[in-house]
Amino acid sequence: MNMTIVIALSIILLGIGIGVDFLAPEWVPIPGWVLSMNALIIIFVFNLNLRHKQIRKNFNELKDQLKALDREIVEMRVELDTAQDKLNNNLENPQIASELRMLRSLMKQFTEKVNGQLHTEDATSEPASLERREIKQTQQDQAITREPILDYSDNEILRFLEKAVREDHIELYLQPIVRLPQRSQVFFECFSRIMDEKSNIIRPEQYLPVATSAGLAAAVDNLLLFKCVQLVRRTRRDNPEIVFFCNISKSTLTDIDFFTDFIDFMADNTNLTSSLVFEFSQETILDKNYEIQSGLERLSKLGFRLSLDQLHQLNIELPKLASQGFKFIKIDAHLLHEMARGDTPNLNMRALKGALDRVAMDLIVEKIENEEMLKDLLDLQIDFGQGYLFGAPKSATAAN
Repeated sequence: MNMTIVIALSIILLGIGIGVDFLAPEWVPIPGWVLSMNALIIIFVFNLNLRHKQIRKNFNELKDQLKALDREIVEMRVELDTAQDKLNNNLENPQIASELRMLRSLMKQFTEKVNGQLHTEDATSEPASLERREIKQTQQDQAITREPILDYSDNEILRFLEKAVREDHIELYLQPIVRLPQRSQVFFECFSRIMDEKSNIIRPEQYLPVATSAGLAAAVDNLLLFKCVQLVRRTRRDNPEIVFFCNISKSTLTDIDFFTDFIDFMADNTNLTSSLVFEFSQETILDKNYEIQSGLERLSKLGFRLSLDQLHQLNIELPKLASQGFKFIKIDAHLLHEMARGDTPNLNMRALKGALDRVAMDLIVEKIENEEMLKDLLDLQIDFGQGYLFGAPKSATAAN
């Protein structure tokens, strides 16, 4: 019952009791105020009973809601247990553990080396001068839009590199490899980029020589290779059909501790065999070093395809390369033009393509920069091309 009504009834009953006492006391054997109080007590008891019923009703509704919530919690626990079981049996679980172990080891190794180098340079050397660090851009570079060479000292570049590693800001860039003459994208080559504090790209031509002179080349190569594979894994989740080319340097192959861990890491990621092609320079594969040849063999046995890059001579044994797991050969467009064109060419293109077909290898011509160059190369019946004509390296995020 509404409190306003109760108060109104109380006032009315009190008025009636007072009126009875003053106007007709002889009609009622008991005092009027007693009647009023009894009536008020009855009204309050009735009101309390109504409130009690409402409270019980609310309590029962709340109890039902709690029971429903309990059922939902039980169902949620069952779902969580099921998800946990799936996670425990998930193929990626050991992959993630392997990735974390390797990343911790790499970052510790790299950070210690960089910090030691920065400490030494801060204490003993002046910042590098612009003249000493100047990187000359070729006419070809100037004709094509690329990231500018930034004016930073070696020490500043090392700091940017260390920060990129520490804050996980190494960017994966992708450049398309196209099928010719259609120009349809079929593969992507991976490049790693670091940035300064204003998000300007620092080109590899600038930071790799600095890392080399500081004795950090192997550490940088190892880390960038791992980050490349790591980022390819993530990108591949949304684009499983894309094939990525990743470079492995000679210093990485000869770093026994790292490469052993890397092979173990890739063994946990053999689901990437259809998505990853590892590139090696001709200088690297011609080296008879046991660690190099063993590393090539181990990667091939895991099922990963290999690619020969930075070709400087064509007297290569294609059957031997094919037996080692090589499926692609990359050649510079300018070198191919010099060797296969002219009145007295040094290279029989038809014979080369026939030899490649017999061992199931494909030729990719890289550094194709303009339409005139492409037109000249298409006369050689090339199948795949790469270069700024078909697209500059772009952030993997933008590419997606």
